[in-house]
Amino acid sequence: MAPPMFRRTARTVGCEWALPLVLWCPLLVSPAWPQPLPSWTALRSAVPLLCTENHQAARTRIRGTGVIADSAGTLLTAAHVIQQARSDCTLSVMIPDDEWNRFRQLHAFLIQDCRLHLPLDLAVCRIRPAENSREWGYVRPARIRGRAALPGEPVWITAFTAWGLSPLTRSGHIQGRQIYQRRDGCYCDFAVDITATEGMSGSPVISMQGEVLGILTLAGAAKFRGVSFGASLEEAAAFLKAEGIAATPDFQGKNPPRP
Repeated sequence: MAPPMFRRTARTVGCEWALPLVLWCPLLVSPAWPQPLPSWTALRSAVPLLCTENHQAARTRIRGTGVIADSAGTLLTAAHVIQQARSDCTLSVMIPDDEWNRFRQLHAFLIQDCRLHLPLDLAVCRIRPAENSREWGYVRPARIRGRAALPGEPVWITAFTAWGLSPLTRSGHIQGRQIYQRRDGCYCDFAVDITATEGMSGSPVISMQGEVLGILTLAGAAKFRGVSFGASLEEAAAFLKAEGIAATPDFQGKNPPRP
Protein backbone atom coordinates (compact mmCIF):
# COMPACT_ATOMS: atom_id res chain seq x y z
CA MET A 1 0.00 0.00 0.00
CA ALA A 2 1.26 3.49 -0.80
CA PRO A 3 2.41 5.63 2.13
CA PRO A 4 0.03 8.37 3.40
CA MET A 5 1.92 11.06 1.44
CA PHE A 6 0.55 9.58 -1.78
CA ARG A 7 -3.05 10.65 -2.19
CA ARG A 8 -3.68 9.23 -5.66
CA THR A 9 -4.41 5.66 -6.69
CA ALA A 10 -1.28 3.55 -7.01
CA ARG A 11 -0.59 1.12 -9.83
CA THR A 12 1.92 -1.64 -9.36
CA VAL A 13 4.95 -1.84 -11.63
CA GLY A 14 7.70 -4.42 -11.55
CA CYS A 15 11.22 -3.04 -11.10
CA GLU A 16 14.68 -3.57 -9.75
CA TRP A 17 17.28 -0.97 -8.75
CA ALA A 18 19.25 -1.09 -12.00
CA LEU A 19 18.32 0.04 -15.50
CA PRO A 20 16.80 -1.18 -17.75
CA LEU A 21 13.64 -2.44 -16.05
CA VAL A 22 10.30 -3.96 -17.04
CA LEU A 23 7.09 -2.18 -16.10
CA TRP A 24 3.77 -3.93 -15.72
CA CYS A 25 1.27 -1.10 -15.82
CA PRO A 26 -0.66 0.66 -18.59
CA LEU A 27 0.25 4.30 -19.25
CA LEU A 28 -2.04 7.28 -19.37
CA VAL A 29 -1.83 8.59 -22.93
CA SER A 30 -2.48 12.33 -23.24
CA PRO A 31 -2.85 14.59 -26.25
CA ALA A 32 0.28 16.48 -27.24
CA TRP A 33 0.48 20.21 -26.73
CA PRO A 34 0.07 22.16 -29.97
CA GLN A 35 3.43 23.93 -30.11
CA PRO A 36 6.45 22.15 -31.66
CA LEU A 37 9.38 21.20 -29.47
CA PRO A 38 12.30 23.63 -29.70
CA SER A 39 15.90 22.60 -30.19
CA TRP A 40 17.04 21.79 -26.65
CA THR A 41 20.45 22.61 -25.22
CA ALA A 42 22.20 20.93 -22.30
CA LEU A 43 21.37 22.30 -18.85
CA ARG A 44 24.58 23.60 -17.28
CA SER A 45 23.52 22.60 -13.76
CA ALA A 46 23.13 18.95 -14.86
CA VAL A 47 26.34 17.08 -14.04
CA PRO A 48 27.79 13.58 -14.48
CA LEU A 49 28.26 11.41 -11.38
CA LEU A 50 31.58 9.58 -11.53
CA CYS A 51 32.57 6.47 -9.62
CA THR A 52 36.31 6.01 -8.96
CA GLU A 53 36.89 2.46 -7.76
CA ASN A 54 38.62 2.10 -4.41
CA HIS A 55 41.37 -0.30 -5.38
CA GLN A 56 44.73 -0.23 -7.14
CA ALA A 57 43.36 0.05 -10.68
CA ALA A 58 41.21 3.04 -9.66
CA ARG A 59 39.07 2.97 -12.81
CA THR A 60 36.63 5.86 -13.16
CA ARG A 61 33.29 5.52 -14.93
CA ILE A 62 29.98 7.35 -15.13
CA ARG A 63 27.48 6.09 -12.56
CA GLY A 64 24.56 8.42 -13.25
CA THR A 65 23.43 12.03 -13.58
CA GLY A 66 22.53 14.70 -11.07
CA VAL A 67 21.51 18.35 -10.94
CA ILE A 68 22.86 21.19 -8.78
CA ALA A 69 19.96 22.62 -6.76
CA ASP A 70 21.59 25.62 -5.08
CA SER A 71 24.80 27.66 -4.99
CA ALA A 72 25.83 26.00 -1.70
CA GLY A 73 26.46 22.75 -3.59
CA THR A 74 23.32 20.69 -3.01
CA LEU A 75 22.94 17.86 -5.50
CA LEU A 76 19.74 16.03 -6.50
CA THR A 77 19.92 12.55 -8.03
CA ALA A 78 18.37 9.08 -7.80
CA ALA A 79 18.86 7.31 -4.47
CA HIS A 80 19.80 3.99 -6.08
CA VAL A 81 22.77 5.66 -7.81
CA ILE A 82 24.16 6.59 -4.39
CA GLN A 83 23.30 3.27 -2.76
CA GLN A 84 24.94 1.14 -5.42
CA ALA A 85 28.16 3.14 -5.35
CA ARG A 86 28.81 3.58 -1.65
CA SER A 87 30.61 0.33 -0.99
CA ASP A 88 33.08 0.15 -3.86
CA CYS A 89 33.96 3.65 -5.09
CA THR A 90 34.42 7.34 -4.38
CA LEU A 91 31.70 9.49 -5.94
CA SER A 92 32.32 12.85 -7.54
CA VAL A 93 30.76 15.20 -10.07
CA MET A 94 32.35 17.26 -12.83
CA ILE A 95 31.26 20.90 -13.16
CA PRO A 96 32.02 22.88 -16.34
CA ASP A 97 33.53 26.36 -16.38
CA ASP A 98 30.89 27.52 -18.88
CA GLU A 99 27.83 26.17 -20.70
CA TRP A 100 28.24 22.55 -21.78
CA ASN A 101 28.41 23.51 -25.47
CA ARG A 102 31.46 25.76 -24.95
CA PHE A 103 33.27 24.72 -21.76
CA ARG A 104 37.07 24.49 -21.65
CA GLN A 105 37.69 22.86 -18.28
CA LEU A 106 35.89 20.53 -15.91
CA HIS A 107 36.24 20.89 -12.15
CA ALA A 108 35.93 17.93 -9.79
CA PHE A 109 33.68 18.10 -6.72
CA LEU A 110 33.44 15.27 -4.19
CA ILE A 111 30.02 13.97 -3.14
CA GLN A 112 29.40 13.59 0.58
CA ASP A 113 26.69 13.65 3.26
CA CYS A 114 23.85 12.12 1.23
CA ARG A 115 20.30 11.87 2.55
CA LEU A 116 18.00 9.34 0.87
CA HIS A 117 14.24 9.36 0.43
CA LEU A 118 13.67 5.75 -0.56
CA PRO A 119 9.91 5.86 -1.28
CA LEU A 120 10.56 8.19 -4.24
CA ASP A 121 14.10 6.92 -4.96
CA LEU A 122 15.56 10.41 -4.47
CA ALA A 123 18.83 11.56 -2.89
CA VAL A 124 20.04 14.95 -1.70
CA CYS A 125 23.83 15.21 -1.35
CA ARG A 126 26.34 17.94 -0.57
CA ILE A 127 29.36 18.49 -2.78
CA ARG A 128 32.69 20.26 -2.17
CA PRO A 129 35.64 21.12 -4.44
CA ALA A 130 38.18 18.31 -4.67
CA GLU A 131 41.13 20.71 -4.83
CA ASN A 132 40.56 24.48 -4.68
CA SER A 133 37.81 26.36 -2.84
CA ARG A 134 37.85 29.02 -5.58
CA GLU A 135 36.10 26.47 -7.80
CA TRP A 136 32.84 27.25 -5.97
CA GLY A 137 32.55 30.09 -8.47
CA TYR A 138 31.76 27.59 -11.24
CA VAL A 139 28.66 26.20 -9.48
CA ARG A 140 25.47 27.24 -11.29
CA PRO A 141 22.24 26.00 -9.68
CA ALA A 142 19.13 24.96 -11.58
CA ARG A 143 15.76 26.64 -11.25
CA ILE A 144 13.75 24.27 -9.05
CA ARG A 145 9.98 24.27 -9.56
CA GLY A 146 7.62 22.60 -7.09
CA ARG A 147 4.67 21.99 -9.42
CA ALA A 148 3.17 19.02 -11.19
CA ALA A 149 4.17 18.31 -14.78
CA LEU A 150 0.96 18.28 -16.81
CA PRO A 151 -0.03 15.34 -19.07
CA GLY A 152 1.06 16.18 -22.61
CA GLU A 153 3.47 18.89 -21.44
CA PRO A 154 6.72 19.02 -23.46
CA VAL A 155 9.87 18.40 -21.42
CA TRP A 156 13.51 17.62 -22.00
CA ILE A 157 16.39 16.06 -20.11
CA THR A 158 20.14 16.47 -19.86
CA ALA A 159 21.97 13.24 -19.05
CA PHE A 160 25.42 11.69 -19.08
CA THR A 161 25.63 8.14 -20.33
CA ALA A 162 28.39 5.58 -20.05
CA TRP A 163 29.90 6.75 -23.35
CA GLY A 164 31.63 9.92 -22.13
CA LEU A 165 31.37 13.34 -20.51
CA SER A 166 29.51 15.00 -23.37
CA PRO A 167 25.91 15.65 -22.27
CA LEU A 168 23.01 13.94 -24.01
CA THR A 169 19.77 15.89 -24.48
CA ARG A 170 16.42 14.29 -25.31
CA SER A 171 12.95 15.75 -25.58
CA GLY A 172 9.50 14.26 -25.11
CA HIS A 173 6.15 14.72 -23.38
CA ILE A 174 4.68 13.85 -20.01
CA GLN A 175 2.56 10.72 -20.62
CA GLY A 176 0.90 10.14 -17.27
CA ARG A 177 0.39 11.74 -13.86
CA GLN A 178 -0.40 9.22 -11.12
CA ILE A 179 1.38 7.05 -8.57
CA TYR A 180 3.17 4.01 -10.01
CA GLN A 181 4.00 1.54 -7.25
CA ARG A 182 7.21 -0.43 -7.69
CA ARG A 183 7.81 -3.91 -6.29
CA ASP A 184 10.98 -2.74 -4.51
CA GLY A 185 8.92 -0.37 -2.36
CA CYS A 186 9.67 2.79 -4.35
CA TYR A 187 7.19 4.97 -6.21
CA CYS A 188 7.14 7.09 -9.35
CA ASP A 189 4.50 9.75 -9.99
CA PHE A 190 4.93 10.59 -13.68
CA ALA A 191 5.79 8.93 -16.99
CA VAL A 192 7.57 10.50 -19.97
CA ASP A 193 8.12 9.22 -23.52
CA ILE A 194 11.92 9.45 -23.35
CA THR A 195 14.03 6.31 -23.70
CA ALA A 196 16.48 5.91 -20.80
CA THR A 197 19.90 4.34 -21.16
CA GLU A 198 22.70 3.53 -18.73
CA GLY A 199 23.84 6.64 -16.87
CA MET A 200 20.54 8.51 -17.14
CA SER A 201 19.31 7.67 -13.62
CA GLY A 202 19.04 10.95 -11.75
CA SER A 203 18.62 13.10 -14.87
CA PRO A 204 16.60 16.31 -14.40
CA VAL A 205 13.27 16.60 -16.22
CA ILE A 206 13.07 20.18 -17.46
CA SER A 207 10.09 22.30 -18.54
CA MET A 208 9.95 24.64 -21.54
CA GLN A 209 10.62 27.46 -19.07
CA GLY A 210 13.96 25.86 -18.14
CA GLU A 211 12.80 24.73 -14.69
CA VAL A 212 13.52 21.32 -13.16
CA LEU A 213 10.22 19.56 -12.43
CA GLY A 214 11.45 16.09 -11.47
CA ILE A 215 14.14 13.42 -11.56
CA LEU A 216 14.23 10.29 -13.76
CA THR A 217 14.50 7.16 -11.63
CA LEU A 218 13.15 4.23 -13.67
CA ALA A 219 13.32 3.02 -17.29
CA GLY A 220 10.76 0.94 -19.13
CA ALA A 221 11.66 -2.17 -21.11
CA ALA A 222 9.97 -4.84 -23.25
CA LYS A 223 6.54 -3.55 -24.35
CA PHE A 224 7.15 -0.35 -22.35
CA ARG A 225 10.47 0.38 -24.01
CA GLY A 226 10.74 4.05 -24.85
CA VAL A 227 9.04 5.22 -21.65
CA SER A 228 10.77 6.42 -18.48
CA PHE A 229 9.39 7.13 -15.02
CA GLY A 230 10.38 9.56 -12.33
CA ALA A 231 9.63 11.49 -9.15
CA SER A 232 8.33 15.04 -9.34
CA LEU A 233 9.70 17.72 -7.04
CA GLU A 234 6.11 18.52 -6.10
CA GLU A 235 5.70 15.00 -4.66
CA ALA A 236 9.05 15.35 -2.87
CA ALA A 237 8.31 18.84 -1.48
CA ALA A 238 8.42 17.85 2.21
CA PHE A 239 11.72 15.97 1.79
CA LEU A 240 13.31 18.83 -0.16
CA LYS A 241 12.16 21.42 2.37
CA ALA A 242 13.61 19.36 5.21
CA GLU A 243 16.94 19.29 3.35
CA GLY A 244 16.91 23.05 2.83
CA ILE A 245 16.11 23.09 -0.89
CA ALA A 246 13.90 25.99 -1.87
CA ALA A 247 11.54 25.34 -4.77
CA THR A 248 9.67 28.07 -6.62
CA PRO A 249 6.00 27.87 -5.55
CA ASP A 250 3.36 26.17 -7.64
CA PHE A 251 1.20 27.98 -10.18
CA GLN A 252 -1.73 27.46 -7.79
CA GLY A 253 -3.58 25.10 -10.10
CA LYS A 254 -3.11 27.15 -13.27
CA ASN A 255 -1.43 25.96 -16.41
CA PRO A 256 2.22 27.06 -16.72
CA PRO A 257 2.74 30.03 -19.04
CA ARG A 258 3.39 29.21 -22.67
CA PRO A 259 6.67 30.55 -24.07
